[in-house]
Amino acid sequence: MNAGARGEAALIEAMKARVPHLPSPDGPGDDGAIVGAGPARALTTDALIEGVHFLRAHPMGWLGHKALAVNLSDLAAMGASPEAFTVSAAVPGAMPFAAWEALSDGMGELARASGCVLAGGDVVRSPGPLMLNITAWGPLAGPRPLTRTGGEPGDLVMVAGPIGRSGAGLTEWLALTSPAADWSSAPLAAPSTALRAHLRPDPPLAAGPFALHAGAHAAMDLSDGLAIDLPRLARASGVHLVVDLDALPADPALPDASPDARVCGGEDYSLVALVSPDRASQFVDYGFAAIGHATAPAATPVSYLRAGRPTQLLTRPFIHFDTDTDAG
Repeated sequence: MNAGARGEAALIEAMKARVPHLPSPDGPGDDGAIVGAGPARALTTDALIEGVHFLRAHPMGWLGHKALAVNLSDLAAMGASPEAFTVSAAVPGAMPFAAWEALSDGMGELARASGCVLAGGDVVRSPGPLMLNITAWGPLAGPRPLTRTGGEPGDLVMVAGPIGRSGAGLTEWLALTSPAADWSSAPLAAPSTALRAHLRPDPPLAAGPFALHAGAHAAMDLSDGLAIDLPRLARASGVHLVVDLDALPADPALPDASPDARVCGGEDYSLVALVSPDRASQFVDYGFAAIGHATAPAATPVSYLRAGRPTQLLTRPFIHFDTDTDAG
């Protein structure tokens, strides 16, 4: 059996079994790792690969923004602020230099806006697709990180940021462009809100540090969508999560999207937190919405309600490896 057929979780566990590592949050298992003996810092890394995470027609400036944004979202989910990052890129020889400049411009704009700097990296030639990998780090907003492991029965499941908007944008993008389209250095003219959310996401970077200060028990970045990420959060915290599909916050950008499609859409880069009910009002005032609650562990990590009754999702989320079971 080849490596990809074993699934993402199996690949990670095989490496952890063979490589020395610290337990989470100082090692693998959360949105980032905690490093440093003095003021602690969160560190995270993410890769984007042409043909898997983006098409060649993706506006390059927006791609540069997105490549950095997905990492800063992970830092925020641990209650950290961005400080610096490195970039490793495998660049096709045929990529126009203007496209590389546009990509760098987009990354630079977000770096300046978020207060972080480029610390180094590596650039090599790719015989195939464009590949970008960023490693980012920054100091925690408090003495401890915000992790996936502190949730308790009775906690509310609360989300900050749009749910399902990027997934709808992906559908729109695939209808607009062709996988064979060539490099694009210019941003799109008048993109829809959903399309922009997919191509140039703006994660709620202040929400994680707020949640840490406000006493959230646990949290994580919604990079793969609720249907994939909630089981990870539930397992890490040792709880069962009940999600009310009718409680998803209304989004004027998604007037016709079903709750199932919104839950299964990936790349939201929003934040989900487990919050004690006595602290919920602070989170609501900040902009979080309650969509469910935690109970004692059950046979499955997550269950869903529709019209107050147990239900199954009618849409399947995107999974990198078909054998993965994180969708619960």
